[in-house]
Amino acid sequence: MPEAWLERITPIDPASPIPLYYQVESDLRRLIAAEVLGPGVTIPAEHDLCATYGVSRHTMRTALSRLVADNLIARSAGRGTVVCTPEARIPFSLDRSFSRQIAELGQAARSIVLGQAAGRVGAGHPEALHAAAGRPCLDLLRLRLGDEDPIGIQQTTVLTERCAGLETFDFTDASLYEVLAGHFRLDIQKIHHTIAAASADAEQAERLDVAPGTPLLVVRTTAYLHDDAVIEHTVSHYRSDRYEYAITHTQE
Repeated sequence: MPEAWLERITPIDPASPIPLYYQVESDLRRLIAAEVLGPGVTIPAEHDLCATYGVSRHTMRTALSRLVADNLIARSAGRGTVVCTPEARIPFSLDRSFSRQIAELGQAARSIVLGQAAGRVGAGHPEALHAAAGRPCLDLLRLRLGDEDPIGIQQTTVLTERCAGLETFDFTDASLYEVLAGHFRLDIQKIHHTIAAASADAEQAERLDVAPGTPLLVVRTTAYLHDDAVIEHTVSHYRSDRYEYAITHTQE
């Protein structure tokens, strides 16, 4: 690897509560955004990256696969792994927190907290959480904005047995996933998505600044920890003119 590239990396902190793959991924994103790794550049081989960052092959593969999923890099036969051109990049990817996606697009992410209350899972909660009936939880309703433009409404329920005190955080600016990872050391390993369409009702239309009946993208996500335990479920209603669903499958 060129010496100039090596000088720009951020060393991994093994003592940090932030997962190692997340640290590597975030640093590579930063280098790509700054065009230290510019469009069309072939990035170092996986084993070289492992040696540079001091992480395992599994950790590196996880970090790289998340960059592939966002079309920031692409694996090409005969060329290795190449940084994609900006026009090839996906505006949104569903396995990222909203705050992080908006920041990566160069916008300021903010939330208006419409409701936040601790309670217990009951019959009124989504079906995905019914197996957790009676367990403590935090219900969080937020209007999500990018550069002060309303983009989506999110109704989130977090099971709080492993993150007691979550209700004390201010989610106006804080990212829920980053609080779970950084403060509570809870590493989300898998997120299940379902996608549907709906029309904005009067209340949704007012909050999202669209006309009633405007098409919305409805995304239901269930997040799981390393032991396959459910930690969070969210129902999001996004403006279809501001949010696009896309997914990339990678063949190994």
